[in-house]
Amino acid sequence: MKTEILIAAAVALSIPTLAAAQQPKDGGRMFAMVDANGDGKLDKAEVTKMMEMRAERRGDATLKSPEKIDAFIKRADANGDGALDKSELAAMRKARATAEAAE
Repeated sequence: MKTEILIAAAVALSIPTLAAAQQPKDGGRMFAMVDANGDGKLDKAEVTKMMEMRAERRGDATLKSPEKIDAFIKRADANGDGALDKSELAAMRKARATAEAAE
């Protein structure tokens, strides 16, 4: 009985850690697929590829316009280096989710 309680306690204590460590729903595969040179950042050409894929998936060609791509990069590029890393994209997703929840 003590062993079962200890195991249950260990599992219960590890759940928050596991939840915090989970990757985005796609497991980072989309980022890795778009990050053609593997440098951990998406440059303008890679963001353009990402937006083209999104436009095709959503059936909205306006998503891949140069103006939308530039606006997306400007909005997400928190450190101003002209490229987007995973943390910048995650922050943008979080901000968007927060804004949508507030509506």
